[in-house]
Amino acid sequence: MKKIALLAALCVGAWYYFVGGRTVDETMVRAYYDEGSHALYQRDAEPACKQLSTKVIIQDETVMNGQTQRTTLNHDQQCEAVKTSFALFEQMGAQMGGILTVEYEFHIDSIDIEPGRKSAKVQGTSLLKMGETVMQFESTFNQRLVREMGQIKLLRSDQRTMVRMAGGRGMSQSDFFSK
Repeated sequence: MKKIALLAALCVGAWYYFVGGRTVDETMVRAYYDEGSHALYQRDAEPACKQLSTKVIIQDETVMNGQTQRTTLNHDQQCEAVKTSFALFEQMGAQMGGILTVEYEFHIDSIDIEPGRKSAKVQGTSLLKMGETVMQFESTFNQRLVREMGQIKLLRSDQRTMVRMAGGRGMSQSDFFSK
């Protein structure tokens, strides 16, 4: 009897590892983006890093002040970039007397679940506003999400971000980084 129970448990475990724990659906995809939004508002890099596959490749094109910077990031580099960004948010907030508001919104334009439900292609946009108009990051993205051991993870991202900083009567870029 113990052998049958052990065999059944092994079969269930194998099914979950090879099939059940690797399928993707639209609800899971939407929950992935909601969780990322919560991590951003909490400025907590750990949940954001856990959303990345260890095999992630991020192709990023950032345009700021007419200059374009292209980068390719892996898991560790993206985690470090997230930690640096969250630290920058804290620094900017402190320099503004603790009144820096952060607003984030995203819009999913399309979700294409691949045949076999092993991955999803997602296209969308996001907008991160710091201090309403002090600094804005407006992004478009094409991403591939997969499910690894029951968790939805980012496997590939091709994204373009426009960075805008307040000009004229607002604070200049150098004002944020002066001590």
